[in-house]
Amino acid sequence: MDDGKPPRYVIYGAGAIGSAIGGLLTGAGFSVVCVARPAYADALMRGIVLNLGDSETTVTAEAVTGIGELNPQNGDIVIITTKSQMTAVVVDELTRLYDSALRVVCLQNGVRNEEVARRRFENVYAGLVFFSAVQLQPRAISLPQGLTVAVGCYPTGVDETARQLCQHLASAGFDAIASAHVMAMKWGKLVANLNNATHAITGYWLERGMAEPEMRKLMLEVREEGLSVLDEAGIAVEPPAGEASPIRIRDMTEKLRLPPRSSGTGIEVPEDRRTYASMWQDLVLGRPSSEADFLNGEIVKLGAKTGIATPYNSALLEIVNRMFDRSLKPGIHTPAELRDIIRTSAWRAHD
Repeated sequence: MDDGKPPRYVIYGAGAIGSAIGGLLTGAGFSVVCVARPAYADALMRGIVLNLGDSETTVTAEAVTGIGELNPQNGDIVIITTKSQMTAVVVDELTRLYDSALRVVCLQNGVRNEEVARRRFENVYAGLVFFSAVQLQPRAISLPQGLTVAVGCYPTGVDETARQLCQHLASAGFDAIASAHVMAMKWGKLVANLNNATHAITGYWLERGMAEPEMRKLMLEVREEGLSVLDEAGIAVEPPAGEASPIRIRDMTEKLRLPPRSSGTGIEVPEDRRTYASMWQDLVLGRPSSEADFLNGEIVKLGAKTGIATPYNSALLEIVNRMFDRSLKPGIHTPAELRDIIRTSAWRAHD
């Protein structure tokens, strides 16, 4: 790092993921400042309770409510944790404070954020977040499924910054992997995240979705459509065999063919231990925009280019965007109703 000293980490977009990362890095002794909405910045300064499944910890971090409050420092590393629809705005704001040598880590869903950052900055890193975070009120975050991240150079490779960032994250309690294949992992996670819309529309939490056969079948069909499009486009969705990876989307998808372990367990998960997709949370919290264009929309656009029909992802994209436009809450269709809508749309498209 610059001058042999650890960098200051600027977490831009400290919601559930960003606050957890910023708080745990701060607790491990690193210099951190978070950029967050006012209520979330206040919560970070006062203390946020992280529920880690089998334990709880309270974290704090320095926080500001706008980029104008930052005092740029030599050696800063900016970790972007906003939704994909905000990336262009964030990058534009960062160019007002930093030169093109700034190190930028896109620790976000979607696969186009790094492209946007690379247009303005020379040192861009791909980041995979492979854990779920539920934050329905600013001062409490539930992290029920571990703390796994991966970081590598964009578009490929590993350097000292990626390695040391992973070391710092590991010292803060994360399972952190420095990998040359993070973009392939992110394409794989995009396939998994296609069902964020499915959960938002049905109102299901993740454990309930995995426990019900009808929902598992729907999730399988959505993922299979996505994989078909990406295979036709020649896009790798996994690192090469033998390379370390927290996500192997083909194996994960095949497991959806199996019956659930127990149909009751997912439904009986206590409310405070449920895993809700980020899109579900956005609808419940009344946020104005959806990330679906950067998830399901990616498959729809690539499907059009490759000549692969995308009735599942097209329908999910249309429905969830309508829900955001009309401020609807999750749960407007059951999985069976949603499958019927998709099938009807596909039939009409071929009529």
